[in-house]
Order: sequence, then structure tokens, then C-alpha cells
Amino acid sequence: MSAETERVWDQVEAGLSTDPAVGLNTAREACGRYAGEPGRLALVVRHADGRAERWTYAELDRACARAARVFSAAGLRQGDRVAGLLSRQVESWIVVLAAWRSGLVYVPLFCGFGSDALAYRLAASRAALVVVDHRWRAGLEPALESLDGDPHILTVTDAAGRGRRPGDRDFHAELERAAPDGPAAPTAGADPATLLFTSGTTGEPKSCVMPHSALLALMPFVRHSLGVGPADLLFTAADPGWAYGLYSTGAAPMALGVPRVLYSGDFDADAWWRVIREERVTCIAAAPSAYRRLLTPLERAGAAPPALRTSAAAGEPLDADTARRWAAGRAPAIRDGYGLSEVGMVLCDLVDGSPPRPGTLGGPLPGFEARLLDPGGEPVEAGASGLIAVRRPRYQLSTGYENRPETWAARWRGDEFVTEDRAVIHPDGRWRFLGRDDDMIVTSGYNVSPVEVERVLGDHPAVVEAAAVAAPGRRGGTVVRAVLVRADDAPPQPELEDQLRAEVTRRVGAHASPRIFDYVDALPRNEVGKLQRARLRTG
Repeated sequence: MSAETERVWDQVEAGLSTDPAVGLNTAREACGRYAGEPGRLALVVRHADGRAERWTYAELDRACARAARVFSAAGLRQGDRVAGLLSRQVESWIVVLAAWRSGLVYVPLFCGFGSDALAYRLAASRAALVVVDHRWRAGLEPALESLDGDPHILTVTDAAGRGRRPGDRDFHAELERAAPDGPAAPTAGADPATLLFTSGTTGEPKSCVMPHSALLALMPFVRHSLGVGPADLLFTAADPGWAYGLYSTGAAPMALGVPRVLYSGDFDADAWWRVIREERVTCIAAAPSAYRRLLTPLERAGAAPPALRTSAAAGEPLDADTARRWAAGRAPAIRDGYGLSEVGMVLCDLVDGSPPRPGTLGGPLPGFEARLLDPGGEPVEAGASGLIAVRRPRYQLSTGYENRPETWAARWRGDEFVTEDRAVIHPDGRWRFLGRDDDMIVTSGYNVSPVEVERVLGDHPAVVEAAAVAAPGRRGGTVVRAVLVRADDAPPQPELEDQLRAEVTRRVGAHASPRIFDYVDALPRNEVGKLQRARLRTG
């Protein structure tokens, strides 16, 4: 590891409230350290009906101490698991901070999960207690019925106190009765803090063990890509059921004293812009798909609110059309990022790096070293594509797969974590993400990135969504198959297909031009909106 890389981690450690060699607790770093500063804002929660909640670090700390007492009274002890079926709401943060404070292990559950997905995660994690919002209580019941155990259920009821089922306890009523003296367990950096299940497209999801030191792995991202500090206000659109919402734009900014804004309602582009404007948000972090839906109000307004100075994206490739229209709307150029639950944010556009260029990434974040390897573990030639391999950093987001340790061990080649994602490095040092290795299309002896084909197809005004997958050719071999969602005013199919073939040939190459076109009403996506190409290959 280079001296510069070591210096980055030294700076991260120096910014903590305690020496990580002595002990480390995520709740202490993300909240408790600021609780002694009355009035210091931690969180603003805006609701669809216009209401706003404002929480200081002191208020959050007191609430999480009460929740920690509730968990203790239920018989939970250090190392037990607490699951949260919650979303962008303050209760998510009260529960997770209480779990971390108590030395419990938090299991985030995405509110879009079906009963089978919930049942698997609850059983695999051995959750002893579940906190669920009333909106998803009915959907949780089939999962609970399939379990061998009988976890405690705390329900966040609606404004009228409704939503509980027989045997449930009212979360807020329990909080009001509890003293703010819940246990603050002594934890080490290596102790587990979170058990987060990945959203793989095949096989059972892998359960990533995230220790208390996981928080430190995201500090370089907050400092060098988001570029935010205590004077900023971060609008975080990601759901805390996933690593980007829970850690990258959640606990990590909080640990640096950055106040955040959440919107609790369903996605509403006009409502988002209203919150950004009224709260004087300085930084927004969202998926490219969210930016696409924000474009029409932005173009109608003619400019972004003047306080907004930073835009960040992650979770899926950022297409050129969205980035161009966003910047043309007098909004800050979007800084793109690539990360994974196993390591953290790794490749990003940097505050002091080269200007963002859609379709490429600025390179490894300070603190991380990455290169491209072939399937045999050898470095690829300059300009060739390869698997992204990350040298073991001082801190990374996960320390293993609890349910699949052999899979975790197989991902390592010596001191490098080899991902399943493929990329290429340009001569100027910028990286281009090509997609998952198992999504690559091999046709006529060429490797075709579905991401590159989809980017071209999606730029056409008659295409709402596009996917590219491999398909058997009519004369044998493999060809590129395009699956499209057409706009209402799209030209006739033969005309549209000729235009798309020509454009892919021009921008990517004739070998990548789709030979087969299919049309659907919507593309299959997983719980976090990622395209599920595997379902298209087998469908």
C-alpha cells in the first residue's frame, strides 16, 4: 500500500472521537459524539403532506438510548439480531443507532421485499426482534408464519395508533415508557454491526457481515467525492435498506457532522424539487433513474435552486443524455460512482479530479487501489477489459459472507478482492464500467458490453428503457438481442430498428449491433431498481 494511501486512512482515523485500536462503535461516531452540542441539526424528514420533522443529534441520541432500553427489556443481548422493515423515516435511524449502541447486529430489510425474500432473510439472520412500519405489517405476516422461531414484533403505527396485529407492541409507546439509559456496549472495530443481504440475480442472497469499522471505509467517499461537510445539507434519496442509503449517504456523512434531508413519501419529482428548494439543500445523492425523472421539472424551471452545488449518482450506469440534460438545466454536473456492498465506494468522480464525463468514472477513491485482471488473475493489457480487482484496503465495508464463507474466500486472489464486474481503463486514466461479467455478450469473437449498447439505445427519443442480452442466432452462434420499452410516439418498428442498428454501429461497432428486437411494457428489475438481465436471457 502506497504512502499516500496510508496517509488517507491515517486522516480518517484521526477524525474519530476514539482511538479505533481501543474501541469503535458506529452509533457513537455517527451520532453520540455530537449529542453534547444542543441544537446541532442531524436530520430533517419531509412528508408528502407538507409536514417536517427536525431532529438534532441530541434528540436522536436520546431516542436511540430509549430504544436500546426497549431492546434490552425484550431480552436481547450483545450479538443478537434486530431487523428493521422500515424506509426513509426517522424510525430507521432510531432503530439502527440503538442496535449499534447496544452491540446488537442490525438487519436492514427493504420495504419492497415479498414474503419469500423476507422469510429467507429473517431465518438466515436469526432475527430476535423486528421493527416494522404499519405500511408493511401485513406483508410481513406470511414470512413470520414460515419461521421456526417467534421474534418480538414492534410496529410503528399510523397517526391514529393503528397497524398492529395481535401480539405486536407499539414502537413509539414502548419508547415513551422507556428510560433513556439503554446499554452502550463496548464494541471493537471488528465486531459485527450490520448483516446486509446482497441483491444478487441468481442464487440465494449473500449476507455481508459489516463490522463497526465499516463506517470508516466510506469516509473517503464522503470527503473526496460527495465533498460535503457540516455546513452542507445532504438530500439522500437512497433507501436505508441498502448500503448506499444506510452507510454511504447515511451513517458516514452523519459521522462527519453532515445534516441530511429525507423525503418519506413515494417518489414525486415536483415534491423532491420543492424540498430541495425550501430546505436549501446543497448536495443531492440519487440513482441515475431518479435524475431522469427529475429532468422535466428542472427543464420547466430553467435552473436548479441556487443553493444546490453538488450532485452525485451511484447504483447503475449514468447515461449521457441524463447527464447532459441535467447540466444543461443549470444544475451541478453529476459525479458518478461505483461501489459494492463487499468493499464500499471504490471508483468515483472526485471533487478535485477531472471534470465528470458520462459513461466514465474518475478512478479509484483516495485510500483505494484497483486494477483490472483476467479470469485467471493476471493483469490485462492496456486498453483491454478486465474484472475490477480491489487491493485490500485498511478498512472495507464487509468482512465476509456469513451464509457463504466459501464464496467469500473464492473472491480473493492473494490480497485482492476480485469483483464480478468488468471495466476498461482509458488512456487518460478514466474508467468505463462495462457491466457484470456474466452479463457480457460474446458474439463473433467479440466481447460486447450490454451497458454500452443500452446507453446508445436509451439515448434514442423513442426508447423509454432498453436492455441488451445474448441470444442464440438464427444461424447458430450468439447475437445481441435488444429488449425495448417504446415511447408512445415511436416510429414503426422496422424504421426504429434500422435507426437503432445504425446508431449502435456508429457509436459502438457493427459487432455490437442488435440482430433481434423484442418489445415489452416494462423491464424486469430487482428491489433496488437494478436491471435483471438474467431474467431476460431465460425469459
